[in-house]
Amino acid sequence: MADPILKAIDVLNDALKRDPVALTQLVNLRVDCNAELVRHPTIQSADYHGVAKVGVLGLINGIIGNSPSGVIGAEGSIDRDTGQFTVIRKFVDLRNEKTDIIA
Repeated sequence: MADPILKAIDVLNDALKRDPVALTQLVNLRVDCNAELVRHPTIQSADYHGVAKVGVLGLINGIIGNSPSGVIGAEGSIDRDTGQFTVIRKFVDLRNEKTDIIA
């Protein structure tokens, strides 16, 4: 498989099948980051109650992606109060769907 984004999605989905709890916790983990990282052209970060944070999916997108909006997303259910996934069903190619799918 020559496409590194599809390879990453395959690896993430394989890991998700093997341990969905661990992968959900990793995706939900976000740490504080500084303004310099926020300005990175491909790593995604977000503002959470006035604090800039970055997560593993934002970092992965920064490594293999070429878009400020990301190329890999997650499909699953989210807790509307916390913004965290309760279940991740699969990782998806955002080149085909431009937003994360939350159901």
